[in-house]
This record gives sequence, structure tokens and C-alpha cells, in this order.
Amino acid sequence: MKKIMLIRQRRHSITVILACIALGLEIYYSICAGSCSYLRGSIFGIDLQYAGIAYMVSIILLGVLKKDILLFFIVSVGVGIEFYLIGFQVWYDTYCPYCLAFGGIIFLLYIVNFIKDRLFYSLFYMAMGLVGFALVFKGSVAPTYTYTFLRRK
Repeated sequence: MKKIMLIRQRRHSITVILACIALGLEIYYSICAGSCSYLRGSIFGIDLQYAGIAYMVSIILLGVLKKDILLFFIVSVGVGIEFYLIGFQVWYDTYCPYCLAFGGIIFLLYIVNFIKDRLFYSLFYMAMGLVGFALVFKGSVAPTYTYTFLRRK
């Protein structure tokens, strides 16, 4: 019980630290040329990695400003989006450790910032994130050179 109280007291600091770790993951992923670098996605024409960076910057800001309810709802939307993105990786049987680690951090952020009285709204925002993201997401798992080669023909 004391550990839970300690986490509650330090939730803003923990939120900022976790978001900074996720931000570092996104930056590393953007310069990495590893085996999962051909996983691509975008929303409204913006690469998903840049959207992730902007998302984490907003979480850091809300954590610093201690806007608990808004932070919780934005993290709830992120959980819904991560459900979609994890499903995308499962569907195509292609897994990215950086993407999964980023998703894990979002789930941790949800737990750290959980507000019991707002559970219904949280589930609503998760569903909206999942459905809304599914409508605007464009992703591919083809290696970049294959995609470029096919476009030239």
C-alpha cells in the first residue's frame, strides 16, 4: 500500500521520466536502420514517429503543468491507438521492439495516471482513439527498397 501511495505522490515525476524515455525511443527509432526500420506508418501524411514525438512532448507538458484529468484522457487515447498498432504488428506478423517498448510505456503511463472515478470516460477515449486512428492510419510493412522499386514501374 505504501508503494502505491509513493507512486501517487510522485506520479508527475514518473510521468515525465517515462515520457522522456519514450521520446528517446522515438528519436532513436527515427535514426535507426535496423531490421524493423521498414515498418512505416503515417496519419494525415505525417510519419508516425513524428506524431509519437509530438504526443510525448504534450504528455511531458501536461505532466509538468500537473493537468491530471487532461493527461489521463490523452494517455487513454494513446492506449486505444496502441491497441490498434499492436494489432497491426500481430496481423502482419512483424514486430518492432521499439514500437512495442513505446506502447509498453504508454500502458505504464496509463497505470501511473489512472483515475478511478473517470474510468467510463477513459474507456470512451480509448475506443475513440482506436476507431479514429483506424480511419486515418496508413501503414506498410514492405521494405523501403521494394516499395520504391514497385512505384517506378
